[in-house]
Amino acid sequence: MKKNWLTWTAVGLVLGGAAAVGATTVQAAAPAITVVRSAESAPGGNAIATCPSGSKVIGGGYQGAGVFANGGTVYDMVEANTPSSDGNGWGARFHSGRVIATAICKSGASVTVARSAESAPGGNAIATCPSGSKVIGGGYQGAGVFANGGTAYDMVEANTPSSDGNGWGARFHSGRVIATAICSTS
Repeated sequence: MKKNWLTWTAVGLVLGGAAAVGATTVQAAAPAITVVRSAESAPGGNAIATCPSGSKVIGGGYQGAGVFANGGTVYDMVEANTPSSDGNGWGARFHSGRVIATAICKSGASVTVARSAESAPGGNAIATCPSGSKVIGGGYQGAGVFANGGTAYDMVEANTPSSDGNGWGARFHSGRVIATAICSTS
């Protein structure tokens, strides 16, 4: 574990007319930040990156390989890019393709994950943080709209903190979505 070292040197401090020269070293443990990656999911499966014991998720994301038709038409979309409901990791899911989830974890973090209700088709979903906490990250999970042949007829139009800093919002163009907010009091 890396430590931050803070060195404070007092030079020429006058105490009762006498100059005191000295140095004091204070060791402060930096909060450990860890990045954890999941295994690659099965096609259309969930990928979950789990934080080490004693740490909580403070952010995350994904990388993957979507599915396309022979002509290049998109047959896939990201349906989940979200903190886990217990705050212990990050999950991701493509509709048809494979994905790897990545969690940013902080030891000793005190976080709460808030979830919205499911939106109406094409509607906004907003997860609101508990009183006294602010949003530090967030994501979504939902169900997009596809044509009978599999062409994606939908997209994520919003995945963002609320303007007041008290929550996280998400919106699919046509589908339903649930927003998730990572909230912290520190």
